[in-house]
Amino acid sequence: MEQSCYVASLKYSPVMWNHGRGLGEPVGHEGFPIRYLLASGYDWLCEDSELDVDLISLGNDSNPLLSLLSFFTSGAPRKLRNLFRTHPPSTLLFVNFNPLIDRIVVRIARRANPRARVVALFHEPHTEEKLVYGWKRALLLTAYEFLSKRMVRSSDAVILPSENAGDTFRRFIPSFRGDSRVIPLVYVDVACRENLDRRFVSFVGQIGNAHQKGLDLFIEMVEENVRRSGGLAFQLVTGQSPRRLLESLSAEARASLRVVHADQLTDEAISRAIRESLVVVLLQRRVMQSGALPMALMNGTPVLVSRLEGFTEFVEEGRTARILPVDSSLDERFDAIGEIRENIDFMVPLCRRSYEEKFDSRCVAEHVPFLVGRPIEK
Repeated sequence: MEQSCYVASLKYSPVMWNHGRGLGEPVGHEGFPIRYLLASGYDWLCEDSELDVDLISLGNDSNPLLSLLSFFTSGAPRKLRNLFRTHPPSTLLFVNFNPLIDRIVVRIARRANPRARVVALFHEPHTEEKLVYGWKRALLLTAYEFLSKRMVRSSDAVILPSENAGDTFRRFIPSFRGDSRVIPLVYVDVACRENLDRRFVSFVGQIGNAHQKGLDLFIEMVEENVRRSGGLAFQLVTGQSPRRLLESLSAEARASLRVVHADQLTDEAISRAIRESLVVVLLQRRVMQSGALPMALMNGTPVLVSRLEGFTEFVEEGRTARILPVDSSLDERFDAIGEIRENIDFMVPLCRRSYEEKFDSRCVAEHVPFLVGRPIEK
């Protein structure tokens, strides 16, 4: 019976559908059967896909305990046993952790095939200074890290998305004896091909944890732009409800900000918004890697980033990005945007080339033997 490589994401996060395919499709191109094992929340993303997708009902998977309860009450363990009996797993590649459920999936898979290889994409091995998020979130982060480390013990190999994440992993989980490799977050190419004017200064992504994301610095720019007589156009692109954020703005700033929002925001809609952007603003105060960075470069859009290793290892000052100090001043930010505007024709092709060389899913081809745990037979 032919064995399959499973790409698994049992915690719903829309971007993981693209990341998962970015890792899975190159494995499939080398002749290994690929299946996608996903939380039921992904149904709208993959409903028209011709790929082999198996959905697991997890209810509200933002609450880990309710998710675990739904996992059992929905009959998911039985479904997995039947699935792994019909399509035995050779590899389980977890691209987004649901640590309470993932380890159960591993146990069921290894009953079907004791030699199944488990590979975990470890986005953020450790969060320092957790209390800046408040004690409740700090407690949740501590619990998540504890469970994630237990998941790592069940893994044969770990993927780290940046050298920064790799260094952190080695410092805080030194006991891991499996294989590890840095593979930047890859994207299937869904760039917008329309010839659109680049006119927006854009924030793209989740708007929770505003301090970490540097969202306050972006909003400060929107307000300042009004005071400076509106010389720039600003845009917010997010799948989260922006209602509270918009209520915090002055009426003039709110009217000047274009909002691209939907609960089910597709890659195509995000790419179109980025293609209309002069620059994507990524002024995080802490980062291991950024999912918005590859999307910006994919669409040929320069980025404005904080001087943090999770950014600086992937961008080039003056060519694909302007790099600013963490908590940069308003004048530094506006001056940098002005320089990008003056050099946009020079920077656009360099950004696209950077995506192709670092983040395109085709870059995974060389890592396929690592992922599946055996050489490619030619």
